Amino acid sequence: MSDVTQVVVYTLTIGSIYGLVGFGYSLIFSTTRIVNFAQGTLVLVGGYLAWDLYANAFNGNAALPIVLILVILLSALIGLLVDLIGVAPLGRFDPRTNISWLVTTFGLGIVAEELVRRYISDSSQALPGLVKSLPLFGRSRLPFGVAVSASDVLLVVVPIVVVVLLEVVQARTRLGRAFRAVAQDRQAASLMGINPTAMVMVAFALAGALAGLAGILVAPRLNVRFNISVTLGVYGFIAAVIGGLGSTRGAMIGGYLIAFVEAFTGVWNPFSSGEVYKPIAVFIIFIAVLAVRPSGLFGKKIVEKV
Repeated sequence: MSDVTQVVVYTLTIGSIYGLVGFGYSLIFSTTRIVNFAQGTLVLVGGYLAWDLYANAFNGNAALPIVLILVILLSALIGLLVDLIGVAPLGRFDPRTNISWLVTTFGLGIVAEELVRRYISDSSQALPGLVKSLPLFGRSRLPFGVAVSASDVLLVVVPIVVVVLLEVVQARTRLGRAFRAVAQDRQAASLMGINPTAMVMVAFALAGALAGLAGILVAPRLNVRFNISVTLGVYGFIAAVIGGLGSTRGAMIGGYLIAFVEAFTGVWNPFSSGEVYKPIAVFIIFIAVLAVRPSGLFGKKIVEKV
């Protein structure tokens, strides 16, 4: 029973982060039909920015929620810069035939990593949790001996709340309607008085803010590590594709599915080391889902009129 509890805790905590990163991919794809391959790197940047602000700029004397707000704002600005430097200069193009965006976003991710390495750090850094304890959360272990901290609770709750709020914004506000209009037909949206360029900029800024949030939430559990951008970037992308690029709830479900497969493989397997087989199991599920539903679990097929 302790193994079951461990799988559930891992699925909810790590799956929430995968889903949050995947949501950033989906948000940009829904408005531009491109995939921002710098999204995983923005998680790394957010984590190291949080550590640098907390440990060096404020000498450990600032409240972490203040650092969190600053990191989200800075990450939103960095996400906006990805659009202004890597995508906007390409002009109007068809993302299906012109894949220059793949090179520019991937290249900006490499540049961001090197800037972090040179000016902040390239070694693993520890960051304390946002809170030491939560109300009504008096113990740190579940009945079967599985350790759970207040940071783990935030790791589960905050991404879900953020995604639900953004989904409500998309469904019930003028900004959300503008997002959907640009996603469906940018030319028609511009004729209706919507500025597609501004909507794309907002999407990149929101995706950057989500990446920064993911970086600071995951830091207390996994530390701020330089290789985290590869893991979260790849698994976040897989989560978005499994759930259906452009689907908010799909990205979260995809994140939980990946984390469950990882946890299940690590706990119940006939081999000595489950860590080696985790990526294999994830990619098997990835291929299986795409074989059955190429558009993802919650994705919609794009029908073009000719």
